[in-house]
Parts: sequence; structure tokens; C-alpha cells
Amino acid sequence: MERTGSDDRGFFTQISSFQRAFWMLNIMEMLERLAYYGVRVVIPIYIAQADEINGLHFSQIDKGIIFMWWAIVQSLTPLFSGGFADRYGYKKTISVSIVLKMIGYLLMATQREFYPFLFGCCVLAFGTAIFKPGIQGSLVQTLNKKNSGVGWGMFYMLVNIGGFLGPPLAHFLYGVSWPAVFYGCAIIVSLNFLTMLTYKEIHPGANSAAGRWR
Repeated sequence: MERTGSDDRGFFTQISSFQRAFWMLNIMEMLERLAYYGVRVVIPIYIAQADEINGLHFSQIDKGIIFMWWAIVQSLTPLFSGGFADRYGYKKTISVSIVLKMIGYLLMATQREFYPFLFGCCVLAFGTAIFKPGIQGSLVQTLNKKNSGVGWGMFYMLVNIGGFLGPPLAHFLYGVSWPAVFYGCAIIVSLNFLTMLTYKEIHPGANSAAGRWR
């Protein structure tokens, strides 16, 4: 059966239909994942490997507690943060999340006692959790029915590229020092402030003037 019209659009035609904001948001997500996995893949060694020079040398139980709270904060926060992103603006939410993630990385680089380090991990988890609604809420506003499939496929491809490059980045920074791993990832995620300057705020569509607690 012959297909006609917009349903027969080619891949490159759909790619060319994406706005600048779409590409910038994808780059932001890739940078965030690059930094995140640059830490995530090596932090078990840093936390608990007994023979790791300059590691924290916490117990395996301590490591489990850290990862438990990390997962709880990062999993539950989006239940609430998505509404704030829709109401108060995506760029504001993303900006707050970048600041929190930078603080989290810096705390993890400088704190060597259990509870301060745990706090740094939770700050990073909280920043990560509120990053997603802002990015994905912005992204969906740049797509339409004709290009959404390719758009989300491109988005997750770049997510995977960031995750793939994270371990080599961590290996390189680890060759400098353990603090360099965290400082380097803080610098990488801070680049998203520059990326946000390249596109205009995308209106979330929510009524920010309405009362929140109705």
C-alpha cells in the first residue's frame, strides 16, 4: 500500500524539524549523565575498598546505608519535584538542580566522615531527582506527534552516550586523585548553565498564578 503525506517522512526530515532547544536539552542531559556516571561507577571503591589508598575505608554496611538513602531520595523526590517544575518554570528548576548537584559533588570531594559524606550523596541524589522533570518537561514541549518517536529515541541515545563515557572519564580523573573525580564532575555539570543560555524558557503550560494547595 502506498503511503503519502507526513507519515512517510524520512528520518533526516524529522531530525531537521527539531528546534535548537531540543538539541541543547539533549546536550544538557548527556553532560549530566556523563558527570553522574563518572562518580557512580567508582564510588563503591572509594567508599569501602579496604586497600584503596586515600579511600574512605567505610564498612560494607556503611556503603549499603549510603546507597539505600541515595536510592530513596532519588526515587521519591520526583513525585513532588515534577509539580514544581510545571508551576515555577523549567529553567528555574534545572538551575536549582545544577547548583544542588555541584554542592553534592563538592561535599563528596571534601567530607571524609560518614554522616557528612552521606549528606553529600543525598544532596547529589536530590539534585539529580529534580533535574529530570525540568529536562523532560522542556523536551516534550519541543516535540510533536510527527517527530516524538525519533525525538525520544535521540534523547535516550545521548543518555546512553553520557553513561558510556562516564567510566573512562572516572578512570582518567582517578589517575589524578580521588577529589579530582568529584571536582571534575562538578565542573562538567556546571557547563549546563552555559547551555541554558542558548535557548529561551519553554512555557510549561501550568497556571503559575493559581494557588498550590487547593
